[in-house]
Amino acid sequence: MDMPGSPAEALDMLTRIKYAVPMTRWTCYWAVMFIVFRMVVFRKYTADFSNRVVSIVHAFVAIYYSYVTFSSWGDMFDGIGGPNTEPQALCMAVSLSYFVYDLIYCAIVGEIESVFHHFFTIGGLASGVLNGKSGAELVACLFLMEVSNPSLHLRTLLLEMGLKSSTIFSLNNLIFALVFLVCRLLIGPPLVYKTIACPDNEYIVKLGGFGIMAVSIMWGWKIIMMFVKELKKLLGIGGGGGGKLDKKTKKTQ
Repeated sequence: MDMPGSPAEALDMLTRIKYAVPMTRWTCYWAVMFIVFRMVVFRKYTADFSNRVVSIVHAFVAIYYSYVTFSSWGDMFDGIGGPNTEPQALCMAVSLSYFVYDLIYCAIVGEIESVFHHFFTIGGLASGVLNGKSGAELVACLFLMEVSNPSLHLRTLLLEMGLKSSTIFSLNNLIFALVFLVCRLLIGPPLVYKTIACPDNEYIVKLGGFGIMAVSIMWGWKIIMMFVKELKKLLGIGGGGGGKLDKKTKKTQ
């Protein structure tokens, strides 16, 4: 980011970084939320259980803040590479504070894959906040990522609660698979293409979009197979379980 060369540019820079202090406070709030869940509310479960509950809370917050930035669904593909709006900047700042918290958590517990994933996510969001642009595509991408995350984390919570064979587990898997495939493999690719093709976007934003698309494709086939198995299970025609996804679901999806 270039240094300001005029009072107007200096004021613009201060506007972009005005969330620096709130983001530090919000990051602490996420950490306190985890501690409360871990030490009080969900003491009999693992630390991962409490952290995923925090992730679910963030998912709903991010979905809401992302949604209110769109005046219509077509806005998701408009304004690529353009200046941020105030709602977009706030949305990115709130989620940035969460990903900083979760990066620290993942580093402490040794989830190295998630650490690398979060570096790219934080890089993209930080670029959007500090450079004052690309908010449209970053917020749209955040929405498409987070909308499937409540069911993603819930499936792991249900596994830890011993509810793998329950109907709610199968229904949650179906919801997760359907939302993931629609958002990541149908709506996502055009957005990623526009993001990468836009000459005004920073390389970290383009790289982040490409990385998310690559991860989505990698997991797509496995999730399709899980969807088929769970559908057969619910219809009583054989099959069951989520295959390899029945192991502790990684957060890098």
